[in-house]
Amino acid sequence: MMQQATLIESSVWSQNRTQPSVLVGVGNDHTKQYGIRFVRDFFCQDDLAKFTLFHLQNAENLQLLGTSERSASAKETVAEEFLARTGEQLSCLMTAQASLKQVGISSNRIALLSRLQTHSKAWDLMEEAANGNHDALVLGKRGKSWFESMINGSTDITKEVIERSCARPVWLAPSSIHGRRNVLLCVDGSRSSRNITEHVAQMVAANPMHTITVLHVAPGKKYTTASPSVAFLNKQSRNQRKAQCFISKTSHQVVADAVALLVANGVKEDVIRTQLAHSNDPASVIMETSDQGNFAVVAMGRSGTGNSFMRHMLMGSSVAHVWKKLNNACLWLSC
Repeated sequence: MMQQATLIESSVWSQNRTQPSVLVGVGNDHTKQYGIRFVRDFFCQDDLAKFTLFHLQNAENLQLLGTSERSASAKETVAEEFLARTGEQLSCLMTAQASLKQVGISSNRIALLSRLQTHSKAWDLMEEAANGNHDALVLGKRGKSWFESMINGSTDITKEVIERSCARPVWLAPSSIHGRRNVLLCVDGSRSSRNITEHVAQMVAANPMHTITVLHVAPGKKYTTASPSVAFLNKQSRNQRKAQCFISKTSHQVVADAVALLVANGVKEDVIRTQLAHSNDPASVIMETSDQGNFAVVAMGRSGTGNSFMRHMLMGSSVAHVWKKLNNACLWLSC
């Protein structure tokens, strides 16, 4: 007969706060703490945010032998065995906490939380992010696998799961950001774009180490200047010039609205940069800009323009392409 113990979670710091709260998923493998590495490198000082390190314990690994199956010579109690097994698994939380403290993040800004896994790991993490009133959920390799399942149409990814994944912004952390800095904020004027703009402001406004570059990629022949040259315009027909003028005006407005929203949410104007590009392959432009600018974060709305359920809840095509190729910056996504 197998006996299962009940876990007791650590107390979490008060949710009465003015600083953003970040929930970081922590796995058992100490060598793959991608979320912790990103948080450590991106914030790397105190007073910028509070962090809850969240570990899910596998029920199968914590099942204990009943007394009838225990050796008569065994002297440890069931409780002692339980503590030994949970202690071995929860050492990952202590390692993660120590990593953050090394860069100056104080203990009173770090909470440790452990719970028994009740559903899928992705579901339990998203549930805690929403119910715990956290402002962001940081995922590493597990998060990338989960989004891959969502894009590929896995039967496990139901409408309910997709809706739950939209409850809070999700950060998909790479293995390392290699000393990168600053945020590339990709905007298109959609609702999810406005939501990610507000999220970036919330996370970066008080952080003196990062600037924010607002990028808008409008459809059309590829070029990266906000205003096309006279020679370029002279090569186009009258209708093409009128269309180009309309695109440029619309694009400028999208960027201007994003900048105004950042400022309204506490970001200083002198840390905001803007960039306008035209291309029929926006994902490639975003990737090129990220690499050329050595950005630590690429922030995007998940859905783009439009009102369909799949577009709003799943991912726009540009986001899906960026997600698949982005390996050296953290991808921040919001619905």
